Amino acid sequence: MAQVHAFFDFDDTLCSGDSILFWLRFYYRKRPARRVFQLANGIALIAFALRLVDSHALKRVFLWPMAFEPVDALDRLAAEFVATDLAARLHVPVLRRLWTHHLLGHKVVILSASATFYLKHLKSILPMADIQGSELIWPERVLSLPRYRDGNLRGENKLKRMGDLGYGAEAQALSFAYSDHYHDRFLLGFSEFPICVRPERKLRRLAREKGWPVMDWEEPGRWPRWKVLLGKFASLVFAAGPGLPKTGSDPLKEAAGAREYAPEHVRALRERVAAKYPGGQPSEIYAALFGAPRSERAGDL
Repeated sequence: MAQVHAFFDFDDTLCSGDSILFWLRFYYRKRPARRVFQLANGIALIAFALRLVDSHALKRVFLWPMAFEPVDALDRLAAEFVATDLAARLHVPVLRRLWTHHLLGHKVVILSASATFYLKHLKSILPMADIQGSELIWPERVLSLPRYRDGNLRGENKLKRMGDLGYGAEAQALSFAYSDHYHDRFLLGFSEFPICVRPERKLRRLAREKGWPVMDWEEPGRWPRWKVLLGKFASLVFAAGPGLPKTGSDPLKEAAGAREYAPEHVRALRERVAAKYPGGQPSEIYAALFGAPRSERAGDL
């Protein structure tokens, strides 16, 4: 049987919000003496608004103070951050979908522009996932910014990383991809079954044009957009403020929940998949997995 792959973006897809903002709030609370670096953050934000620097350079500035942490100390902080903060910010519907893929025997891959130094600790709660993030090279000189190893893992660079890891053309058949943002249109277009998760405006429009399914759901206590933007601004400029509410997700609980309904799909999937397609159509396989054919209009999933 052909290996089925499920590729997940992280920020605003699997995670409820921008993980780098949650990290900065966590980090500066643990290292208040390092708040002097927030002056550099403010200058970089102004330069970004004036289009003097791009988002890749902006992230390097945000992560500059981490270069002054001993490797072991940074690793301990990152592990604590994931266990006490990030784990409770995962989107429950997407987390359950991830566990369902795993229980069906699919290869789960998380591809994120988030920094690997904290993202890798997701292994403690999602041990089955191949977790790929932006690798940073910490500078040896005091005034130098961190650099990316193999670039920021965003946009088309995700496809390059997938190719380097062996997830090339052979991984395209029967593959699923989940993302919220337009810059992941390359990943979504690569996969046979793209799913747009609460997509932002440009991706929602593209989903309508392509007929890609959209995952939308209501959350109790979900903030209005103005409050979300205010929280992001406070996190960016001050590494403080209300942040965003945690979803209260429990990865182990969601794994148990996924077991309740994943097995019923296993036989239907494996009967349809032998080598590549066992005489069935991709839409039939999609329906067997999640009860909705790919041909449905965006928003109907």
